Amino acid sequence: MRILCVYAHPDDEAFGPSSILAKYARRGARIHAVYFTRGEHGNTSIEPKPGPDELARLREQDLREVAELIGLEDVELRTYGDGSLDQVPQQELEEQVLNAIRRHQPDIVLTFGPGGITRHADHIAAHRAATAAFHRARAAGLGPRELYYDAPPPDRAHRLGISELPDGQPNTWIDVGESWPVKLEALRRHGRHVADARDRAAEFVGAPILVEALHRAWPEVAPGQGLTELGHGAPP
Repeated sequence: MRILCVYAHPDDEAFGPSSILAKYARRGARIHAVYFTRGEHGNTSIEPKPGPDELARLREQDLREVAELIGLEDVELRTYGDGSLDQVPQQELEEQVLNAIRRHQPDIVLTFGPGGITRHADHIAAHRAATAAFHRARAAGLGPRELYYDAPPPDRAHRLGISELPDGQPNTWIDVGESWPVKLEALRRHGRHVADARDRAAEFVGAPILVEALHRAWPEVAPGQGLTELGHGAPP
């Protein structure tokens, strides 16, 4: 299995499907990831606060550590401005993803849904580019077979205000009991320099998430059907 992840910032994978990715990496999946920004304007936990260039360097370093922890084959960081991804022409971002699909020939593309989990404009821009590139790649015969979106459980989706969107309506539930510790450690490592990741890791101590949710956006999942694995039921 080959998986391509498309995200906006270092640590998006930790908040999202890190334990799922770790599970499949341990099964032999080849996983690549593209990040559009280096997260230079993130909510840092460092005092005194570093400048954007230094924070970007630290966050990239953290990401590469986490990628090794998860088992990603490689990560590619672009240098679009953190917080301004929605100002980049969508077609330009699409081409970045399409080129990655050509290089890595993934079976699965995994990215944000239309709500971007938190409705962050950078997340939504990543969603639009990755989704469009996925469908362009299929039309061109490049081979990706499934498209998944990060999707929190329904109760959290309600709190985030995305219940009406695909990423607020998970249809894929994956057992991550064995790989759950990877998620916690990934958040801790990003949390050395990012306050949000530090706080999220603290929430999980003593409260492991043993099943992680996703929304399979393509091919569509029949109403009432729930998937429990990646790569099942996708047409050639």
